[in-house]
Amino acid sequence: MYKRQSQDSRANVCISYLGQKTKPNLINETNIEDLTAYLKKRGIKGSTVNRYLASLSKILKYAYNRPSVYNMTRLPHIVWQEESKARLRFMTADEEQTMIRILGKSPYLSLFLFLLDTGVRLGEALNFKKDAIQRLDGKYFIVLYADETKNNTTRSVPLTRRCVSMLEKTGDFSHLNYNMAERVWTRLRKDMGLDGDKQFVIHCLRHTCASRLAQSGKVELHFIKEWLGHKSYNMTLRYAHLMPKNLFSTKSTLPIPFLPAMSLSFVNNLAGDIFFPVSYTHLTLPTKRIV
Repeated sequence: MYKRQSQDSRANVCISYLGQKTKPNLINETNIEDLTAYLKKRGIKGSTVNRYLASLSKILKYAYNRPSVYNMTRLPHIVWQEESKARLRFMTADEEQTMIRILGKSPYLSLFLFLLDTGVRLGEALNFKKDAIQRLDGKYFIVLYADETKNNTTRSVPLTRRCVSMLEKTGDFSHLNYNMAERVWTRLRKDMGLDGDKQFVIHCLRHTCASRLAQSGKVELHFIKEWLGHKSYNMTLRYAHLMPKNLFSTKSTLPIPFLPAMSLSFVNNLAGDIFFPVSYTHLTLPTKRIV
């Protein structure tokens, strides 16, 4: 039985298997397939294998973005494993309020609320810098560059008023730590009396954001896909059953440049209307941060 491991621990397992002295530019698809087979042979399920592969992917991206150091000209293709179609765990409005009460002034509360309001992945939230915060026609959003996202695509994500207010104080979350975030969440889960609920993980904040977008009745499936940065509609379709039938569409019928204001006031303390800068995502965005 495998105990839950941190991102660093998973990365170390990958490095140990591939060889401590193996240079990143020498790691290819065959090596990754062998690593995947090794993990599966040890009884690790598909979703957990993907977490290991994600840790390896982060290392490879780091090397790829520093060609003068690692001489890496391409990223090897990673075949992600099929994950079980278990029930998606969402955070309820009551659980959100309990989290706010328990964490109080902890800086990780701002991080978790940011994940809840934006639906971005934990790594994406920790990696973006304050200069990625943009304003267009009075609406705020962040640009996540391709080298900072799981799927290697640049996208923009709208910010609620609550997010804007938090970022005015913190700038960004680069001062926080991935492993510490996981430890804080584990303690939070215990304090909330949910220690036995193994689906109540940080990633459920992303599911919650998507479910609230779907339930709002004002966002088409197409925009939820773009918002979350899904590569395929199969991922987004998990939320389709929450949507009114007239919004169950994979094509945009909404006007450019903005998605109409979407009131999420049905969620306690979720701050204000959200606008999605559609026109911005249709531009050719840089794949890397311009320094």
